Amino acid sequence: MHNNSQQQAIGFLGGTFDPIHFGHLRPALEISEALSLQQLFLMPNHIAPHKSASHATAKQRSEMVKLAIQHQARIEMDTRELNRAKPSYTIDTLKELKALYPSTPICFIMGMDSLISFDTWFQWQEILNYCHLIISQRPRWHCQFNSAVQEVVDRCKTTNKQELHNLQSGKIYFQTTSQLDISSTEIRQLLNKKISIDYLVPEAVNDYIKEHKLYEAISN
Repeated sequence: MHNNSQQQAIGFLGGTFDPIHFGHLRPALEISEALSLQQLFLMPNHIAPHKSASHATAKQRSEMVKLAIQHQARIEMDTRELNRAKPSYTIDTLKELKALYPSTPICFIMGMDSLISFDTWFQWQEILNYCHLIISQRPRWHCQFNSAVQEVVDRCKTTNKQELHNLQSGKIYFQTTSQLDISSTEIRQLLNKKISIDYLVPEAVNDYIKEHKLYEAISN
């Protein structure tokens, strides 16, 4: 950060991770490797306390992320959103990250569903001033955007991954990833019914859930 030499990009992937599972982890790893990111940070989102009766606490969610990535050198955790007293807008988080990494390109990773509704995000027109967007997509999946989102995609789309490292921000890159049909909601429901979640989450996460009796008596 002390010189203006080109910095290898870093990535951020947000999610509630309640609990974290292979559907989060496999695409994160694939993106990190495909784009040669120097580091990828999983960023657990804040959940309002009144919602958390049937869910894991912020501390438990972050513990599970930590366990899930303990043997993966390229993936780390960023807890800035988790530690805030209230949910944060993506734009605020990006401004904070840019201040922290002024000369490093930031790749913000999202799914296709988030891109489809991108124009509903708070101050969405500003977001690409602070980062590149990496869209994790299914193989051979083409999708219709509304005209506002289509205009941004047409203007910012790149197929040259080198631009993600050479430019600080402003590009949208589509990366095909394994889309594992696993959801945290489904995992919580299985646990509620006392059905095994083996092979849906890393073993260390599964052990943690069992040890702390998470998600056992829930309604959703």
